[in-house]
Amino acid sequence: MHFLGQQHKRRRKDAGEKKRSPYIVFLDKMTFVIGVIGPFVVVPQIWSIFSTQSAEGVSMMTWLLMFIVTFPWVLYGLAHRDVAIISSFTLWEIANATVVVGVLLYG
Repeated sequence: MHFLGQQHKRRRKDAGEKKRSPYIVFLDKMTFVIGVIGPFVVVPQIWSIFSTQSAEGVSMMTWLLMFIVTFPWVLYGLAHRDVAIISSFTLWEIANATVVVGVLLYG
Protein backbone atom coordinates (compact mmCIF):
# COMPACT_ATOMS: atom_id res chain seq x y z
CA MET A 1 0.00 0.00 0.00
CA HIS A 2 1.46 3.32 -1.06
CA PHE A 3 -0.38 5.64 1.32
CA LEU A 4 1.54 8.68 2.55
CA GLY A 5 4.53 7.53 4.61
CA GLN A 6 4.02 3.87 3.75
CA GLN A 7 5.69 4.13 0.33
CA HIS A 8 9.26 4.31 1.66
CA LYS A 9 8.58 1.39 4.00
CA ARG A 10 7.36 -0.65 1.03
CA ARG A 11 10.51 0.20 -0.94
CA ARG A 12 12.71 -0.90 1.95
CA LYS A 13 10.80 -4.16 2.20
CA ASP A 14 10.99 -4.73 -1.56
CA ALA A 15 14.75 -4.07 -1.44
CA GLY A 16 15.14 -6.79 1.15
CA GLU A 17 16.05 -4.50 4.03
CA LYS A 18 16.67 -6.28 7.27
CA LYS A 19 14.58 -5.58 10.33
CA ARG A 20 15.10 -2.05 11.63
CA SER A 21 16.90 -1.63 14.90
CA PRO A 22 14.95 -0.58 18.00
CA TYR A 23 16.96 2.67 17.96
CA ILE A 24 15.72 3.56 14.46
CA VAL A 25 12.14 2.62 15.34
CA PHE A 26 12.35 4.83 18.46
CA LEU A 27 13.94 7.68 16.48
CA ASP A 28 11.21 7.51 13.82
CA LYS A 29 8.47 7.69 16.45
CA MET A 30 10.19 10.43 18.47
CA THR A 31 10.78 12.67 15.45
CA PHE A 32 7.15 12.27 14.40
CA VAL A 33 5.89 13.32 17.84
CA ILE A 34 8.32 16.23 18.06
CA GLY A 35 7.46 17.24 14.51
CA VAL A 36 3.79 17.52 15.45
CA ILE A 37 4.38 19.18 18.84
CA GLY A 38 7.08 21.57 17.59
CA PRO A 39 4.84 24.08 15.82
CA PHE A 40 2.93 24.63 19.05
CA VAL A 41 5.93 26.50 20.47
CA VAL A 42 4.63 29.45 18.44
CA VAL A 43 1.35 29.54 20.39
CA PRO A 44 2.66 32.03 23.00
CA GLN A 45 3.61 34.44 20.19
CA ILE A 46 0.22 34.03 18.56
CA TRP A 47 -1.52 34.46 21.92
CA SER A 48 0.47 37.60 22.65
CA ILE A 49 -0.37 39.21 19.31
CA PHE A 50 -4.08 38.46 19.36
CA SER A 51 -4.75 38.95 23.07
CA THR A 52 -3.06 42.36 23.20
CA GLN A 53 -4.01 43.26 19.63
CA SER A 54 -0.44 44.43 19.18
CA ALA A 55 2.39 43.04 17.09
CA GLU A 56 4.93 45.52 18.39
CA GLY A 57 8.41 44.02 18.27
CA VAL A 58 7.36 41.15 15.99
CA SER A 59 9.29 41.05 12.73
CA MET A 60 6.99 40.64 9.76
CA MET A 61 9.98 39.85 7.53
CA THR A 62 11.15 37.00 9.78
CA TRP A 63 7.76 35.31 9.97
CA LEU A 64 7.04 35.84 6.27
CA LEU A 65 10.39 34.28 5.37
CA MET A 66 9.69 31.40 7.77
CA PHE A 67 6.41 30.83 5.93
CA ILE A 68 8.15 30.92 2.54
CA VAL A 69 11.04 28.57 3.42
CA THR A 70 8.72 26.07 5.10
CA PHE A 71 6.44 25.67 2.08
CA PRO A 72 8.88 23.59 -0.02
CA TRP A 73 9.05 21.08 2.84
CA VAL A 74 5.30 20.52 2.52
CA LEU A 75 5.76 19.87 -1.20
CA TYR A 76 8.72 17.57 -0.47
CA GLY A 77 6.64 15.59 2.02
CA LEU A 78 3.81 15.26 -0.47
CA ALA A 79 6.18 14.19 -3.26
CA HIS A 80 7.74 11.52 -1.03
CA ARG A 81 4.48 10.62 0.66
CA ASP A 82 6.05 11.12 4.08
CA VAL A 83 3.33 11.67 6.67
CA ALA A 84 5.77 12.96 9.29
CA ILE A 85 7.06 15.73 7.05
CA ILE A 86 3.61 16.58 5.74
CA SER A 87 2.11 16.81 9.24
CA SER A 88 4.93 18.76 10.80
CA PHE A 89 5.47 21.32 8.10
CA THR A 90 1.77 21.86 7.45
CA LEU A 91 1.39 22.72 11.14
CA TRP A 92 4.42 25.03 10.88
CA GLU A 93 2.82 26.76 7.89
CA ILE A 94 -0.39 27.32 9.84
CA ALA A 95 1.54 28.72 12.82
CA ASN A 96 3.72 30.97 10.67
CA ALA A 97 0.75 32.21 8.65
CA THR A 98 -1.18 32.99 11.84
CA VAL A 99 1.67 35.17 13.09
CA VAL A 100 1.88 36.92 9.69
CA VAL A 101 -1.87 37.62 9.79
CA GLY A 102 -1.55 38.95 13.32
CA VAL A 103 1.24 41.29 12.26
CA LEU A 104 -0.82 42.48 9.29
CA LEU A 105 -3.83 43.12 11.52
CA TYR A 106 -2.09 44.63 14.53
CA GLY A 107 1.40 45.69 13.36
